[in-house]
Amino acid sequence: MQRPERKQLWMVWPEARLEGSVAPKIPEGYVIRTYQTGDDRSFIALMALMDFDPWTQEKLDYNKSRILPEGWFFAVEAKSSSAVATAMCLHNYSGHSPFTGDLGWLACHPDHKGQGLGYSLSACVTNPFRDAGYSRMQLHTEYHRLPAIRTYLKVGYVPVMYCQEVYELWDDACQKLDWPYTPQEWPNKVTGE
Repeated sequence: MQRPERKQLWMVWPEARLEGSVAPKIPEGYVIRTYQTGDDRSFIALMALMDFDPWTQEKLDYNKSRILPEGWFFAVEAKSSSAVATAMCLHNYSGHSPFTGDLGWLACHPDHKGQGLGYSLSACVTNPFRDAGYSRMQLHTEYHRLPAIRTYLKVGYVPVMYCQEVYELWDDACQKLDWPYTPQEWPNKVTGE
C-alpha cells in the first residue's frame, strides 16, 4: 500500500523514568530469548512479511554491528520453536548524545499479533539500555504503524513534538488509538539535541 511520505514519529523514554525498569509480560505459549546462530534467515523472512524496506544480509550486518551485547531479542512460539517476533537494542552514537540507544526493528508475524509480544520485546530492549547507563532511549516509527505506536505508548515512551508536522500526525494517531492527545505534556526537544 502506497502511503504519503511524512515525517517519522520520534519517541523517547522519559528522563524521569531512567532509573525504572519495565517488566516484560511474556504471554503463555511463548518464550523470549536472545540471538542464536542461524537467526539471520528467520529475521529476514520475518521482515519480508512487514511493510519495511526490503532487508538484505548487508543491511542486517550493518544493524548487527550496532546491537548491544545480548541485545537482539526474539519471541519464539514454544510449540513450533519458530521465531515470530523480534526487536533490537541499537547503539546510536551521535556527537550530540553519545549514550543514545534505539529500540529498533520491532516486528511481529501477522499470525501472532495481539498477543503482547511487542510489549514484552519493547521492555526487553528498554531495560538493557537503562542497566548500561544510557542517558537517552528512543525510537522512530512511521505514522501509520498504529499497533506499534500503541505498544510504545503502553510501555512508557512519549512522543517528541520536534516539528509542526508531527502535531497533526500525533493528533490523528491518538484519535485512531483512542489515546489521550496531550502535547503540552510531551517534550518538544530532548537534552543533547
